Amino acid sequence: MKSNSRGLRPSAASVAILGLAGLCAVAGTASAQTSTTPTTASPMKVFNYPYCELIPDTVANGTITEHVFNTLGFNTCPASTFNTITEQNIIDAYNAQYPPTAGAAPSTSATINGRRFWVMSTIQSTGGVTSSPDTLTVNGMQLGLKAVLTTPQGSATVGQVPYTAQTVQRNTVYVFKAKRPVFELVSPTGQVYVMQSYTLAYDSKLNLRRLQNVPYMTAKNKMPKGWVYRTRVLKKDLTLTAAGTTQVVNDQLRNTYQVNPAASRPRRAQG
Repeated sequence: MKSNSRGLRPSAASVAILGLAGLCAVAGTASAQTSTTPTTASPMKVFNYPYCELIPDTVANGTITEHVFNTLGFNTCPASTFNTITEQNIIDAYNAQYPPTAGAAPSTSATINGRRFWVMSTIQSTGGVTSSPDTLTVNGMQLGLKAVLTTPQGSATVGQVPYTAQTVQRNTVYVFKAKRPVFELVSPTGQVYVMQSYTLAYDSKLNLRRLQNVPYMTAKNKMPKGWVYRTRVLKKDLTLTAAGTTQVVNDQLRNTYQVNPAASRPRRAQG
């Protein structure tokens, strides 16, 4: 893939899904302090930790490029600031901080994704596209670039189609600790996806307690035939590793889930 003319590093393949890119690898426990260049020294403790993403888009040569900036490792995405941010704020900030060079189109659209909360216990980046040093500041809130997503112009962009698995390029280790709940989607073919984060964007009342209420989540999500939502408390730690790529899906509320290959089993045909 050609290098992005705006000075930001693109991924090596087309990837898609909202809520996937808060994959900072700053050492230690997540805090509201501004991070330095990411490292892979140790995982961050992120259980029920708030974050958000601002995603300015550019269009060139028939391709939409979405630059996913995330607050993890920089701040807790305070609602008092986040709620003031508009699409135009993001566009203006991006174009000011990454001014168009000759022949490059400026950002003309953007996505506001949040507030979101992680549901794994720890997250660690092991390099790759999840460790960019580029930053963006919008209305005084600083974020770091964590992914660059590409989509052919005219196609559905990131996060628009729920219950559709997307290939995500990243290098991460998610650990879900024993004695904590996990929230899962099971596809009609038996693929199991574990929730990585939930969002308040489509249900402002969503929290850990409501996530454990299966009838509530099933009613809110209007799941397609064959899909199952379930929750359980882990008896032992669960580790999900993305070594280059993984599969992720959204539900109707735009909560995001990563595939758990070890738990996925093909369902037998009924007959």
